[in-house]
Amino acid sequence: MSSTIDTVEIEGKLQALSQHAWDMEVEWPRIQEWLGNFDGLCLEREEERAYALYFLTKYMYFSKRLVREMLKSLYRDHFASPLKQRIRRNFKGTFDFRLINSLFRQELHSTRFIGVGNPSESGAHLLYYFRQVNSLPRDIFCDFHEAFYPSGYATAASGGREVVYLPRRPGIRRYVFFDDLVGSGTQVTTYMARDLKSIRKNVPGIDIRFVSLFSTSSGMKTLNGPDLFDGNATALFELDDSYKAFCDNSRYFKGENPVWFDQLRLNSMSHAYGSSLVPSDPLGYKDGQLLLAFPHNTPDNAPPIFWFDHASQPWTPVFPRFNKSY
Repeated sequence: MSSTIDTVEIEGKLQALSQHAWDMEVEWPRIQEWLGNFDGLCLEREEERAYALYFLTKYMYFSKRLVREMLKSLYRDHFASPLKQRIRRNFKGTFDFRLINSLFRQELHSTRFIGVGNPSESGAHLLYYFRQVNSLPRDIFCDFHEAFYPSGYATAASGGREVVYLPRRPGIRRYVFFDDLVGSGTQVTTYMARDLKSIRKNVPGIDIRFVSLFSTSSGMKTLNGPDLFDGNATALFELDDSYKAFCDNSRYFKGENPVWFDQLRLNSMSHAYGSSLVPSDPLGYKDGQLLLAFPHNTPDNAPPIFWFDHASQPWTPVFPRFNKSY
């Protein structure tokens, strides 16, 4: 079959993507190096490379410029505008913009934005740009332990002991936790479920929210559960199951495909190589199958054929992932 495959049009599309959509952050030489990984493990070598190239045209890479624009939209649409609308409603639909802006500034200074996880991780990293592009004051950003302190221990419902967390500063009424992507929701649950429960129990009426650039529908459902953000989690873009590359209603292959293309063959190839790279998750963490990446990192919810980069096995990624070292 490989002799019948013409990839000139696909290569042209990728070069256009690199120049116009990916802002030259993923250049053609890197794509060629990545193609060299495919050496005939599952299909004929040239056929595998054609499938890999076509798969890459479906990938959503968000350049630095685009990420900054999304951070502006996230602040405007999921924080500033809803608060200003609430202020207007509280004052009978007023158009007194001086009043609205004055009260909004008060609300802003009684808010703290907190990156999910360790300060070195992607949520906290993006908050730096979030502050810059939205011209926000530095003192409304902190990490979890700057916002809350352990005041002692209490007996948990299970009979064990749990830490009692209280706010460090009086007058802070709202805490907004931030991350770039919610996949399964496992990371946020692991980091925060017990602590959030303690805070709510000991600080009645506290406003705790979560925002992210992207979230899967299942991850957002998890975060909006009563033990986490209780309906106060939102994302700029919510990804339903059609964003999984190989699900039955995958959006990526619904249109016109090359005559030689077979989705099952691509699935088999991706699974075969993925199994050799990450045997437990050949199509991404918890079968994520997401096709997205950012300049600062690539989520492990994506198939590892795109991001795997580890000394344990030679593989050149097209969208490198910087793994966490615990």
